[in-house]
This record gives sequence, structure tokens and C-alpha cells, in this order.
Amino acid sequence: MFSEHVQSTRAEQKRRTTTSIIEAAARLFQEQGFQGTTVRQIAAESSVSVGAVMAAGDKESLLSMVYDEAIAARVPAPPTARSVTSAVDYLSRYFDPFLELFTENEELARAYFRALTRGRPENAALGELRTVTEHNLTTAMVNTGTPETRARLGAQVMFTSYLGELMLLAAGSTAHQQTAARIRHTAEFVTAHEQ
Repeated sequence: MFSEHVQSTRAEQKRRTTTSIIEAAARLFQEQGFQGTTVRQIAAESSVSVGAVMAAGDKESLLSMVYDEAIAARVPAPPTARSVTSAVDYLSRYFDPFLELFTENEELARAYFRALTRGRPENAALGELRTVTEHNLTTAMVNTGTPETRARLGAQVMFTSYLGELMLLAAGSTAHQQTAARIRHTAEFVTAHEQ
């Protein structure tokens, strides 16, 4: 019983420390950029040792955690049958909060995408985002009359298109408005094709 309480307390302390480190990293990345921020500065900002920071993750991993939390906070609520008036509108607007996040700081967005392309285990949040997004998009299309099998395929196309457009945006190959317009065109294509 005592051992379980100690383990629970340690786990909670570790969670609080990790949260403090991620919050410090987020502040420093915003203020100084990814390249301008060091692990030592993150440690000082979060009042922990460099070893504690490295136990939470290297700088790239911390950036991934910062973005993963920001993305998770912006995932739109799943649609209800009454809330979806147009599948095209819902599908195209679903990604607006993410596009805004990635245009807030282009240098950090590029660093995040470099981290994603490395395919490290800590990038599992991308898979979770895909699952949630595809579920929400499928639900929206089903609620507007698309058969479920076709809606699932449409949701997969939308998510894949979004990732591609986001990478182009992060690379500076396109502007925010162009990205949003192309996502809307994909939504129009998917919903017209699905019907």
C-alpha cells in the first residue's frame, strides 16, 4: 500500500515536471526560435536540471510535444447530425485552426515538420490526430448523407491532402490563403465524388 502511494506520488511529480518543461520550452521557442533555444535555457526556465530536461526529451522531441499539445487543444468538436449543414464547409473549415497554428511561427513549423519526417516514436500523436480527424470528418459526411464506407475514404483523402498542404505551407511554397483554398477544393471534390 505504501509502495503504491510512493509510486503514484512519483508519477505525479514526473508528470508535473514534464509539463513544466514543455511549457518552458514553448515560451522559449516562441521568444527565441527553435535554433536560438538551448536545453540549458529550458532547464533554467523550468527550474530543473539539464538531465531532467533530457529525461523528458531532446530539443526536437520537446518541440514535437509543444506542437502536439497545441494541435490537440485545437481539434474541433465532433459534429452532430444537426450541426453539419454542408459537408464541404465542415471539411474545409475543420483544418483552419491547424493552419493558423502553423502560420503563427513559420520557423517553428518548419522545425516541427523536420521532426515529423524523422518518424520517431514520440511522433505517435500524429497517428492519434489522424484517427480523431478521420472519425470527425467521416461523421460529418455521414450526417449529410454520404454512405459510411465512402465517407471513410473521403476522410482519408482529406487528411492526406491536409498533411501535404501543411508541408507545402511550412516549406514556404504556398501562402495560408492558397492552402485553405486548396483544402476547400479537395473537400468539394471529395463530396462531389462521394455522391
